Amino acid sequence: MHSGTDFDVVIAGAGIVGAAIAHHLARDGLRVCVVDRSGPAAQASGASDGAVSVASKRPGVLAQLAGDALDYCGALARSGGPLHGIFHYRPAYFFASHALEEAALDALVDKLRALDGPARVVADHRNRAAIPLPLGPDVRRLIEIGGEGHMLGYAATQSFLAHPRIACKWPLAVDGIEPDGDCLRIRTSKGDLRASWAVVALGVASASLIPLLPLRPRTGQLLVTDRETAGHAPLPGALTAAAYLVSKTAGLQSPGLLPVVIDPLVTGQYLIGSSREEHGDAARIDTVLLQQLLQRAVAAFPALSGRRVIRAFAGVRCAVVDSLPVVGWVPGLPRVAVATGFEGDGICLSALVGREVAAMVAGRAVHADIGALSPARFEHAELVPA
Repeated sequence: MHSGTDFDVVIAGAGIVGAAIAHHLARDGLRVCVVDRSGPAAQASGASDGAVSVASKRPGVLAQLAGDALDYCGALARSGGPLHGIFHYRPAYFFASHALEEAALDALVDKLRALDGPARVVADHRNRAAIPLPLGPDVRRLIEIGGEGHMLGYAATQSFLAHPRIACKWPLAVDGIEPDGDCLRIRTSKGDLRASWAVVALGVASASLIPLLPLRPRTGQLLVTDRETAGHAPLPGALTAAAYLVSKTAGLQSPGLLPVVIDPLVTGQYLIGSSREEHGDAARIDTVLLQQLLQRAVAAFPALSGRRVIRAFAGVRCAVVDSLPVVGWVPGLPRVAVATGFEGDGICLSALVGREVAAMVAGRAVHADIGALSPARFEHAELVPA
């Protein structure tokens, strides 16, 4: 640490990505401060289904990184690790009720076989009579994926932040970051902090500090049910419409094929989501769209018909115009890194990104695929949405 600095590293953002970065830096022996306007997991990290999934990722860099992230989360879940008791392996199920969705399932099978990683196709039930779950009559194909994982975003965030070398400051807004001799001055709503390095992990708000980032908010509507009653076996893993794969990988969403996900929670409840809307308003609850999501969920999994919805809310994902996250050193801002734009993949990639950003700060070798996420790709480019 440079003389006269308050911390080695200041991290703007206390979501799961910022928390994972803080944990790995602190584990390296650095003095870390995490600053947030609201508090831990206050935004997307606390409004997520918690999937640590390879199957849902776009082929290429994201799928490769997700496979490595899945393995790494498993390592951190061993006894004494920060994800012990938080990360769990569980199966995942993808269903099709339409020819477009069946084509998406074909692509999913091909992708996982080519990756040959921890997530694998356990069964491909093409015969309606062979489907082992109590699904609705419109479901004509079901794929079971083994080796996927799950962790609650807010629980992982709190665990990462529990490292004794991490100082937490909130509510505190970061207004700017600027060079100050051989250090950085981090301007906040309650005075300045000085550090040797800074990391911006503020989701959509990252663009207020790093204007070159082409970020955009995407809202998703979600529902939570009451608890499962005795005598009803819950789903063993998330049940996802193949339309979700289409919307995530191709940016398409058909009103007749909503990308519904039915996620069984450890509380005995179900989280049902989610849409992809461009307005980015977390306060806008769309009752018509929620009703459509619920109708598709019940059609796919009729056991939901006896459940009550006890909460409806919206979450905002941070998207990037080329559909890849942004991780790396910021051009023109020495010793400032950014980690944002995960658009629903932050839970999955958080631990891996935390490890890699800590390696960047320490000058160690970084994962080969992290370079594709560098913010330098926007320095002279005008990108159109992917």
